[in-house]
Amino acid sequence: MRTLILLAWLGLTCTVAQAEIYRWTDAQGRVHFGERPQQGSQRVEVKPQIIERDEQVREREANMQRLQQVRSEERAIERKEQVQQQARQQAYCDRLNSELARYDKRIYWYEEDSTGKKVEVSPKRVEEQKMQLQALKRERC
Repeated sequence: MRTLILLAWLGLTCTVAQAEIYRWTDAQGRVHFGERPQQGSQRVEVKPQIIERDEQVREREANMQRLQQVRSEERAIERKEQVQQQARQQAYCDRLNSELARYDKRIYWYEEDSTGKKVEVSPKRVEEQKMQLQALKRERC
């Protein structure tokens, strides 16, 4: 049923554009053309003009097609790079969020000194590092 409706709709909308053209001369001697017949008008037959394209035109069209293809490929590469950059950015932001979450969970922080011994990091230094991470997150995420 849908196919029948579609075919009927296509039949109604895809008719060949045919217009009758009429020519007449008015009282002042001016020649007019129109789609509606006037008193004393004559029907004019209009034949479509077929234009042959020369070699230069065909070459320019082929060049334009190649240019459009290259541009399309360049845009595809740019979109791919943009998606990759967004993925890298998202991964970076995820790492920052993960590190910030670690700051909220831990109470004591340790790091190794020059001798390889674990030394507790002062809360002030931990808070400074956390603030630096939050600043990076605000700037880049």
